[in-house]
Amino acid sequence: MIDVINLTKKFGNLLVLDDISVTIEKGEKVAIIGPSGGGKSTFLRCLNVLEDPTAGKIVFDGVDLADFKVDINAHRQQMGMVFQQFNLFNNLSVKQNIMLAPVKIGLKTLRKQKAHNAFLPVYNKFIDLFGNKYNSRIETKARKTEARIQSLKAELAPVEAEWESTKTITEKAGKSFATYDEKLTAKKLGLTEKLEKLERKLTHTVPLSRKEAVEITLSKEQIKKNAEETAYRLLKRIGLEDKAEAYPSTLSGGQKQRVAIARALAMNPKVMLFDEPTSALDPEMVGEVLDLIKQVADEGMTMVIVTHEMGFAKEVASRIMFMDSGKIAEDGPPEKIFNNPESDRLKEFLRKVL
Repeated sequence: MIDVINLTKKFGNLLVLDDISVTIEKGEKVAIIGPSGGGKSTFLRCLNVLEDPTAGKIVFDGVDLADFKVDINAHRQQMGMVFQQFNLFNNLSVKQNIMLAPVKIGLKTLRKQKAHNAFLPVYNKFIDLFGNKYNSRIETKARKTEARIQSLKAELAPVEAEWESTKTITEKAGKSFATYDEKLTAKKLGLTEKLEKLERKLTHTVPLSRKEAVEITLSKEQIKKNAEETAYRLLKRIGLEDKAEAYPSTLSGGQKQRVAIARALAMNPKVMLFDEPTSALDPEMVGEVLDLIKQVADEGMTMVIVTHEMGFAKEVASRIMFMDSGKIAEDGPPEKIFNNPESDRLKEFLRKVL
């Protein structure tokens, strides 16, 4: 499902990931353990292209996400990401956080690709759900672009009229129009090129998966209804249906993280990525989040989990990767990693954490 090939990541002169090659199969539950600073979180962020690799490939469902020529938006949404911090939108209710998850992530990706243009399908879906309240920046860009187009059209009209008139006169006189009035020709062409460029920008679209294309054709009412039904179903699943209209600031840490997991599940991902999902929680809240992750794992979801919870890793993971100094130093089933470690570095690490 995921093929990582010669993945390297540097921050300046600091080598964080050192030529990693590994394959993660469908249905695997991979726990990544290791000391702080070993590259675990950076590896996870590179999988979802939240960090651009310095070199190498990340092939997900046959598509290299590290290829800058590839539109990765639809593919990224198939990887649900849960961070150390809760990563919720505080100005939205719990229900709205879940309803809007695919749209928010889509907009972030479009911003990263510098595709701020109006009338994007993702933008339209955002408008369908919640109107213009949270879209002032994109809407303003659209209005400015449209205003500039109208201005250019007004500027171009008299130039075109003069151009046609001059062309007619010079041709009747048997002279070459192009050489006779080069400045007027250049001005008309310049304005026309600017106008065409702005019109292309305004109508730019991002390729959609077939499923997304079908969703965009639905009525506004149906889109909102589907999103609400998904939100309530997931809230019931995580035991927080009574918090649908609450805001994140009123929730406990464990509740926030469960909502963050529900947000990721709202995208119907093929893979779930967890970056130390319990590290920001009080000890008494850790259990409820780990129980939810276990439920998702038991349903067959492919998972990659960076964790310091060794007992959880031993119980849930089908495979353990030990990372140290930017490399996968050891890789195998939990029984082998925990009971028969091969490297001295892994033995030393386990002595400290078990």
